[in-house]
Amino acid sequence: MMETIKAIIFDMDGVIFDSETMYINDLIRFFKQHDIEIQVSDCIPLIGIDSKLYYEQAYTMWNNKTDFITFKNMLQEYFRSFDCDYKAVVRPQIYSVLESLSERYKIALASSSSLNTINTALDQVDLRKYFTFIVSGEQFKESKPNPEIYLHTIKELNVNKDEAIIIEDSPKGILAANRAGIKVLALKDDKFGLDQSQADINIDELNDIIKLIEKGA
Repeated sequence: MMETIKAIIFDMDGVIFDSETMYINDLIRFFKQHDIEIQVSDCIPLIGIDSKLYYEQAYTMWNNKTDFITFKNMLQEYFRSFDCDYKAVVRPQIYSVLESLSERYKIALASSSSLNTINTALDQVDLRKYFTFIVSGEQFKESKPNPEIYLHTIKELNVNKDEAIIIEDSPKGILAANRAGIKVLALKDDKFGLDQSQADINIDELNDIIKLIEKGA
């Protein structure tokens, strides 16, 4: 029940930022520059995984044009060649939602993205001040759907499993929350057809978090 909640843990990409479309389009352009055509549907399995797995899975579409290390270096250099505009993809409701929630709850960010990406994104939109704790999936041996990132987060926040809720969007993130034994709310995905059926509650917008807490759902 929401009455016991002391902490709220947010995923980043797809929740705080509508950034997954941006990442996918960038990847498609990279492959096209190297005469390989991939589709959005080919990229969906990359949503919600850490950077190590991201490069490994992306390489499976590379048709062995180079070895893996060369491919990874090329793709990393490509991503570094332009600056991501996180101000353009931040969800507008997140400001008022975090402002309200941070007055009453511990707020954490647990993302599969690299710590460098997390820092860049949060600093661009001035959201860092709302988070009690920030953690990256690259700090763990296994990525979501392994629950370690969420179990580590509640330990750092000094709360029990039934005193936290997680806000996710990807199937891997939802499964990680399930395996951690923590209640998970899934923010509606209307672009990629993500399977969010394993979430405890599905929400249409970020403001629904506050509504549910106030209702004690």
